[in-house]
Amino acid sequence: MAFISRLFKNRNFILVLAIVLGLTIGEPVAIRTEPLILPLLALVMTLSATNITSREFTSLREMPRTILLSLLLNYVLMGGIILLLARWLINDKDLWAGFVVLATVPPAVAVVPFSYVLGGNTLFSLIGMTGAYLAALIIMPSVMALFLGVGFFDPVKLLIILGELILIPIVLSRVLLFTGLAKRINPWRGTIVNWSFFVVLFTIVGLNRQAFFGELDTLVRIAVIAIVISFVLGHIIEFATKALHVDRETSVSMVLMGSMKNYGLASGILLTLFGERAAIPSSICAVFGILRIVWLGFYYRKKS
Repeated sequence: MAFISRLFKNRNFILVLAIVLGLTIGEPVAIRTEPLILPLLALVMTLSATNITSREFTSLREMPRTILLSLLLNYVLMGGIILLLARWLINDKDLWAGFVVLATVPPAVAVVPFSYVLGGNTLFSLIGMTGAYLAALIIMPSVMALFLGVGFFDPVKLLIILGELILIPIVLSRVLLFTGLAKRINPWRGTIVNWSFFVVLFTIVGLNRQAFFGELDTLVRIAVIAIVISFVLGHIIEFATKALHVDRETSVSMVLMGSMKNYGLASGILLTLFGERAAIPSSICAVFGILRIVWLGFYYRKKS
């Protein structure tokens, strides 16, 4: 019983279980859990942000530098590589649209909580992600219009997501700290974060289950791109931060910022504007991104 208890508290087991159940149980259950995605992500963001004191949050001397670096990592470096590889490997116009949208979406909201879980610089991640989401209001419609045409993107949707997943959680985290509730919740924070991610990941994989049992050639091509932008790019960024003598905490956050996209947001936009086929790239990349998070859990624990 003790082993089973430890197993169900293990982050890596929980994430892999979410993928397996998403692929096996699939859409019937995922449809029911879909409405929980945004509330659970907001909960995870709130709990992760309590790791930052109000004093730290109000003395942000390096905010412009952090935001600029985050934009370069996620949009210029990662987004650019996505577009280059997709142009080289993908001939299908729907799949190409999927990669264009994927390249323009901001970092995954999970960058902040995973920075906390992996021992990264949570403040760096929070500032960088907030700046990236604000910049997305300009970057997303501009780049998507350039590559796909004009008149099909509503920035109001992004504003709503920004409020639900960034602004409100920051405010709520200040309330938890001010009232002292954060200390009471802290012993359970890791468990809440892990199982919230379980529901979110299970739902995303389950809703897009058909993407993994279709055309083998398409699956392989997208998988190659997914591996490059997650595993390969992440290790390149880590190598560069070591060469530049960046501290370990900031290095972890930079690796996450430069190798994680908001696959859920990308899938939502693609399903709404282009249909299910265009959402295949973001679905497959999401699974490889999750597998990499599991790998990073072992990787950074081994190095620490």
